[in-house]
Parts: sequence; structure tokens; C-alpha cells
Amino acid sequence: MNHRTRNRAGLIAAVGLPLALLAARRRHRPARPPRSGDGRPSIVVAGAGFGGIAVLNALRGVAGDAADVLLIDQHNYHLFTPLLYQVATGSVDDQHIAHALRPFCVGIPADFLCTTVRGVNLVDQVVETDAGRIRYDYLVLALGSQTNYFGMQDVERHALGLKTIPAANRIRGQILDAVERAAIATDPAERRRLLTFAVVGAGATGVELVASLDDLLHNNLLPYYPNLRSEDPRIVLIEAMETILPGGPPRMRAVAARRLAELGIDIRLKTAVAGVRDGALVTRTGDVIEAGTVIWTAGIRPNPVAASLPVEKSRDGRIVVDEYLRIPSAPNVFAVGDNAFVPAAGSDAPLPANASVAVREGAAVGRNLVRLLNGESLEPFVFRSPGEMIALGRGRAAATIGPVTFDGLPAWLVWRIFHLSQIMGVRSRVGVTIDWIAALLSHRYITNTEA
Repeated sequence: MNHRTRNRAGLIAAVGLPLALLAARRRHRPARPPRSGDGRPSIVVAGAGFGGIAVLNALRGVAGDAADVLLIDQHNYHLFTPLLYQVATGSVDDQHIAHALRPFCVGIPADFLCTTVRGVNLVDQVVETDAGRIRYDYLVLALGSQTNYFGMQDVERHALGLKTIPAANRIRGQILDAVERAAIATDPAERRRLLTFAVVGAGATGVELVASLDDLLHNNLLPYYPNLRSEDPRIVLIEAMETILPGGPPRMRAVAARRLAELGIDIRLKTAVAGVRDGALVTRTGDVIEAGTVIWTAGIRPNPVAASLPVEKSRDGRIVVDEYLRIPSAPNVFAVGDNAFVPAAGSDAPLPANASVAVREGAAVGRNLVRLLNGESLEPFVFRSPGEMIALGRGRAAATIGPVTFDGLPAWLVWRIFHLSQIMGVRSRVGVTIDWIAALLSHRYITNTEA
């Protein structure tokens, strides 16, 4: 067994062992659905993202007896968004990051309504949906966010966002189509344009995406295109700030920057985008980057429902909440995740809009709802970071836990084990692990079913 084979076997064993432990978790037995009436208070959770799911998990065992709980979402699944970029780059099947909500709600127990929330009447305590008006005694706004194109309509038309499963599949289809077209292109300039991939936004999503995209191109696609050279693909990462991973730990930023440089990623810092036209990206300084694929991960904006509420907002449009994550002018309404402006300890800057924060905010709100139902006093929300980590391609990652920053294979294993532990459902955890093992042994999903 050669050195490379031993390393690969070690990686597979390291991923497979945590799977066995995770898959051994017992499923929740279906519980009876919540009853209606009887004068119980009604709790409505709007949004089945990380924050909303954390609220319901905290209500497990209390719902149905002490309160009627209703979850509303426009999709009938919870989306594990941290792995969307791996769907876009062929590492993971989209079905493995979508967990059915109805079986989950039965185990709470809670009702589920698959519809779109259109507005909230804070005076009448009513949620307006496409399925009608829903009254609440307590409301949790966990509606998430939307991609922010900063008013540039041409960017919205021509760039590819990465917030949903269909969007991730469109990106994968576009990448594969670009390589196929480049393989038969006779004009060198056109081939170069087709094989230039521009990613706007060097936050965690952008950095993980370009590292995974590099692996897709060089280790999974180019070996099957003998007329394409390894130096032909070009990945450009564009960031308006002066560093990648703005707001992240400095040492982790340094590790990530070194790794991207090793991969040959063209990083353009302090570069603001002015527009995107078909086949090219234009910066505010007038530079033109000919690119067949432009992917936008440069920012988010509040959900329109949260943005429309007549309450105090932060500069970025998020709802200002008190120490209990309540809206001060409507104390029976909570906001979590991307909907809430929560200052970081000792700072005026808000907590980042990521899954880790949303989960902890949702859990805190759920515990306080239990206290309200029991007539107990509320506890203020205190955020304690579990650390930060970022994947940097095959066998590489960076992680900061407490004062310690580490990288390479150990960080990569920690990253994968942690993400497996956060995915809902044994079926999804097994599916993702099989996808990862298959990508190591064979290749990623490289068929374009979008065509």
C-alpha cells in the first residue's frame, strides 16, 4: 500500500467511525400532534432554519401539553445551508441536506403549515400567510435572509446566488456546462473566458466555495478532458473589504489566505463590483474581468416580512431586540438569526449572521418560552462562541477553538465531524458521509442534469 493509498484509507476510516456513532442515535418516537383549544397559549415559529428548529427542540416535551405550537415555512424541509456550496461543487447530493419537517414536528409535538408568510400584524397578533391569517400569543421570527445585490439589477440578473437548493444546482450545471463548452471552443479567448470563474464575496461561503471549486476542476473534471490543461481554469475571488473572512479570527484568516494562494486562487481585495453583464464582471475602478461564470456570495439583506415591521431596526435592517431577544415594543414577539440585531459582547457590532449564532439564539428563546409557560422569570441571552472553522479543500481546513488555531488534516476532520453532528436525521448524516467517501474514492457528481 503506497503512501497516498494509506492516507486515503485513513481519511475514510476517520470519517466512517463518527458516522457509526452518529447513526447509532435513536430516532425520536412519533408523538401525538398538539391539541387545539382548551385555552392553551399558541406559539407560532415563523421559519424552519437553524433558529426556528432550535426553538422547537427547546420546546420538545412541553408543546402539546402547555401550549399549541405551530411551525410555518414555505418549504417542507429544513435546509442544511452550510453544505450548499458542496451541492454546487458536486460533493453532496441535494437530498442529503434537506430534512423533512413533518416527521420532525410530530416528535416535538407541533403542527406544521407549508406556506409563505406575507406579513405580521403586531397589534392584532396575527401572521398573514398565503393559507390565511394565523393568530398567536407568542411569535418567533426566524425567517432568515435574502441575497443582497445592493440594488444592482444587472448583478441580480446575471450572477448566480447560493441560498437555495435550486440555486446550488444551477451553479453546478453552469460549471459543468462551461467546461464542456470550453473543451470544444476553438477561440483561445473564448476558452479562457469560459474557464474563468468569478466568486464575489470572500466571507466563509466564498472561501469554502472557491477551495471546493478548485478541487472539482482539477481533481474531478480535467482528468477527463485531455485537450484542457491544468493551468486553463482560473478562479477569481473578489472582496470589497481589505481581507478575506472579514470579522474572522486573524490567525484563521492567515491560514486561509495561505491555502488559497497555494491553490492559485486570484484574490482581489478592496475591489467593489459595479455590475455584471453577460460574460464579464465590471469593478468600480473600471476593470473588466471576462468570466463565463459569476457567483455572488457578497452579502445578505433582511427577509421582507421582518424588514416591513414598524419597529426599531439597525443600519443593516435587522430588528433591534432586547436582552431576551424580544422586540421591545412587542414583548411577546421574539426575533432570532438573520432577523435580529444582537450586539456582540463589549462591542457595537452585531453577532455574525451564521448558523452557530442562530442555533444558540433559538435555543435561548425556546427555553424562555418554557419559562413563560411556567410563570418563571426570563434569562438574558449570552452568546458563547463554540469556535470557528472553515473548509479549505481536500484534506485541508482551519479551525479556531478558544485561543488555539490549527489547520491541515486535523482541522479538516474536526470540521467534518462537527458538521455531521449538526445535520438533522440519521438518513441525511449517512447520505452525506457516503457522498464524502465516494468523492474520495471516485469522483464528485459531474453530470449536468440541469441541461
